[in-house]
Amino acid sequence: MTYFFYPTTQERQRPMGVSVEAQFVRQNIQTAHDLFMGQSIFIQEMYKKQLSEKFDLYSGIWKTETMFSSNSSEITNNSAYRCIIGLGKDIIPFIIEDLKQSENHWFNALELLTGENPIKSEHRGIINLMKSDWLNWAEKNIE
Repeated sequence: MTYFFYPTTQERQRPMGVSVEAQFVRQNIQTAHDLFMGQSIFIQEMYKKQLSEKFDLYSGIWKTETMFSSNSSEITNNSAYRCIIGLGKDIIPFIIEDLKQSENHWFNALELLTGENPIKSEHRGIINLMKSDWLNWAEKNIE
């Protein structure tokens, strides 16, 4: 029987190991997940739907809690924002879609999830240009 997660408003932050061994385990878990997800269209669609629901829930909480903040540290250290990052790389297309429609501060999450930072040094601090750099990256790197 397959167990799926359901949205909750509060989740505990899981500590993330940074050692070589922890990265190895995380990579193997991701590989096993990718292999499993590739076997069934039905499971893929259910998974995407659940990711979408979780993303909508957490991004709504994050936007509500940080809407009046201009402090980037406060925005990116919000627990709902961290929960979105905790959903893993599969959440990247949802973040990109939101970024296309808004100027929400997804740059830190995208950098953590992708391990890349396509923002040109002269664009740092200019939201429109930072957004454009990430959207250009997404066109080249996301199916």
